[in-house]
Amino acid sequence: MDLFFNPRSLAVVGVSASDFNLGRRIAQNLQEFNFDGIIYYVGPKGGQTLGRRIYKAVADIPDQVDLAVILVPARFVPEVLEECGQKGIHRAIIESAGFSELGPEGQAVENQLVEVAAKHDIRFIGPNCIGVINLHNGLSVPFAGLKDIFARGKISIISQSGGVGLDYLNVLGSENLGMAKFASIGNKLNVDECDLLEYMIADDQTDIICMYLESIADGRRLMEIARRTSKPILMHKSNVGEMAKEIAQSHTAALSGDDMAVSAALGQVGIARFDESDTLVNFLKILPLPRMGGNQIAVISRSGGHAVIAADACEKSGFSLTTFPKPFLREIEKHFRAKVIRLTNPLDLGDLFDYDVYTRIVEETVKLPDVDSVVFLHTYISAVEREDSRAFLKKLEEFSYSHTKPLATCVSTDGEEMSKLRKTLTHPVFTAPEDAVKALALLRDYRHDQIPQPELPPGQMDKARIAEIIARCRAEERPVLLNEGLEIIAAAGISVPGFEVVATADQAVAAADGFGGPVVLKLISAAVSHKTDIGGVLLGLDGRQAIERGFVSLSQAAGQAAQVKVLVQPMVEGGTEMILGAKRDATFGPVVLAGVGGIFVEVLKDVAMRVVPFSQDEVDKMLRTLKAYPLLTGARGRLPRDISAVRNGVLAVARLIDAFDEIQELDVNPLMVLHEGQGAVAVDARVILVRK
Repeated sequence: MDLFFNPRSLAVVGVSASDFNLGRRIAQNLQEFNFDGIIYYVGPKGGQTLGRRIYKAVADIPDQVDLAVILVPARFVPEVLEECGQKGIHRAIIESAGFSELGPEGQAVENQLVEVAAKHDIRFIGPNCIGVINLHNGLSVPFAGLKDIFARGKISIISQSGGVGLDYLNVLGSENLGMAKFASIGNKLNVDECDLLEYMIADDQTDIICMYLESIADGRRLMEIARRTSKPILMHKSNVGEMAKEIAQSHTAALSGDDMAVSAALGQVGIARFDESDTLVNFLKILPLPRMGGNQIAVISRSGGHAVIAADACEKSGFSLTTFPKPFLREIEKHFRAKVIRLTNPLDLGDLFDYDVYTRIVEETVKLPDVDSVVFLHTYISAVEREDSRAFLKKLEEFSYSHTKPLATCVSTDGEEMSKLRKTLTHPVFTAPEDAVKALALLRDYRHDQIPQPELPPGQMDKARIAEIIARCRAEERPVLLNEGLEIIAAAGISVPGFEVVATADQAVAAADGFGGPVVLKLISAAVSHKTDIGGVLLGLDGRQAIERGFVSLSQAAGQAAQVKVLVQPMVEGGTEMILGAKRDATFGPVVLAGVGGIFVEVLKDVAMRVVPFSQDEVDKMLRTLKAYPLLTGARGRLPRDISAVRNGVLAVARLIDAFDEIQELDVNPLMVLHEGQGAVAVDARVILVRK
């Protein structure tokens, strides 16, 4: 990957002398950013531009070239790439559009492009992209005209969209946030986000990586790469609609949209997901500051109103306001002219107008052992307090690093002065109290260290029995039936009540007599996904007459009385209904879901998901995110439910889908969770096999 960002020589292919030529804009950008390598221009008309010769073909260039930047009509790109291959150029950035995104004709050209690249062992970025930037050597090849307004720093960007990428460049430029590298990857036909992420993780000039993606090429590889670094990775993943067009065959597939899998995967490997540019700005501003050691925050303000706004923001973000020691407050009070402000946290300095005192107060606040972070709200008229304020803000910057505590500064002043501060301060400056507090909350909550590859805890599973059932269904070319799904779940290690499969009303009565007490009758049908929708589940039946009527009812619901099969099982009552599920996600592979179950599962949608494999601790985190979790722990004086049985069920489902590639999706719904120590019972299950 390094040659994409550090070529010693490059050729821009598609250049002409016209002021409207996009290749010429690339050449202008290379001049604007003072690229430190050798540049060649190539265009079919030849001539000169910007003081350099334009070669008519790549082959005419007299020297070796490390990187080709190609911007010609799509139909000519395979031909140009062939020239590059013959010239010995093994890296290319293809900015041309008009490939598979435009339909079959573009797809045919794209196929030629791939063939040529494979033939000559060429790695390329694009097509349909705006290229790369490396501020540290002046490489800048987007076809959009740019000005070198950027601070040099250690933020690098990977963007699938050129337009969004330019938005991020504007954000960095306006906030004076230092950039290292930028890559727009477009159709990512060859080099994808995983390749570039891996490179930037190893790059000494990159400390923070920001990504915009509309699709993820290889989810499991992305997770594996992210686990290996402690560098913060921030991602905006758009295109969040469900990709599956078919009607879901199980509750799990209906509940677990593709975007839920994305969020689960990113969270498991410490990638921070954001959806708005404001959140990105807050992240990028706050991440370079020292980490927070706890949740205690101190708010200091020159304005009482701003202090109240900040206090409200702290409460919304879950911060605790530090209680200041009385000697600390008495010392501050000595400097007040009038005794009209009650000193507390937030600390209102509205009666003070001495910058030396401000400085001492902030430093002493940062030193307090119970203070984990500080917000200083500074309002001033630049024409009056410009120099004092700038010197003071520099001091705040020093305190944050010298005392290794994050200090977020919020400034209210005129626009010209704010612009000057952004250009001169390396410390983040916020313009709203809420943003300063939200940024600190991001810093508090975001942890990204190297994460070892988790392993599923071992458990008991009758793999031979499961394989036998799957093989039988495959041989008979039919779906897994309800009774077989329950057998698979039982073999995976989840408790299942006894059941019998019957074909007549008399057999149903006999089975019920054997169980004793009320029973449940369930229709067994390969054609029915959700039995309750057609009256295919009858609960609490007791006595011959009720069971016979129930059997007839199910036969009618099935519409095939002569072939009907019914499952009879004892009624399980008194449990909290949950769902356990799993599916094989197209991007991330096996994923597991757990949440509130029952007939309204798709209405309530209180579920959580994780990508397999994961640890037992991750299961606990997963369950605690459920809104209904307090129902399991014993809310409002109720007896707690058997959470350990739920945990074991989640792990059993994970082991099952991880061990059997033939399973596409499954759900256990409901899992009846009994009181603590009594376990949990799966009373219904559905297993869907991968289509051949």
